[in-house]
Amino acid sequence: MKKLFMMILFTMTAFANIGTVMAISGEAQVTRDAKTLKVTNGMDVQKGDEIITQLKTKVQVMLNDNTTITIGPKSSFSFLDYYYDGSKKSRLSMQATRGFFRSVTGKIGKLAPERFKVKTNLATIGVRGTDFSALLRENHAFYKCHSGEITVSFGDRIKALEAGEQLQLQLDGAKVKEKSKSKSGAALSPSNASTFESVNIEDITDRTQDIQDVKFNCQ
Repeated sequence: MKKLFMMILFTMTAFANIGTVMAISGEAQVTRDAKTLKVTNGMDVQKGDEIITQLKTKVQVMLNDNTTITIGPKSSFSFLDYYYDGSKKSRLSMQATRGFFRSVTGKIGKLAPERFKVKTNLATIGVRGTDFSALLRENHAFYKCHSGEITVSFGDRIKALEAGEQLQLQLDGAKVKEKSKSKSGAALSPSNASTFESVNIEDITDRTQDIQDVKFNCQ
């Protein structure tokens, strides 16, 4: 009976773990089941976790399907739903409410791209096998596609961004409006574009890389 209980407990724990913290620079906390834990290297990530980073902090998470999420300073990022079995039934739903994140999609983005979503303060991001990032402020947000293609849905509109394109959305009263769209390198606005580029974080996608060698390119 004890062995059976341990096997069930192990299975439940393994199923709950959806990824691993591959690197952390600075301090961050994770909210899990109404508890607050300190984020550490090698820590398991579970469905429902919300990671909150402090000033000058960056956290990198690799999910079980090799999707990589890099979370920037003063950010909040949640893993709402996750299921991966190697089939088209796999799904991933995440949410970013403030700050910066960058994602390199893994196997779910290739197997079931329509089931890969990231909700943000002003829009929802869909993917087509890609590398993308977002910078979120209270009343505006930037979305950038580094490779592949993404869709940004807001209100009743859907904007497609190809590699090198970026989009700025602005909250105007109760409505979200497109402020500008441009190719990478062409300024969205003199101040905001530089802000976006200044927190561009390099992603490390090789699971086998030694964690001590992981570096963040935050200029």
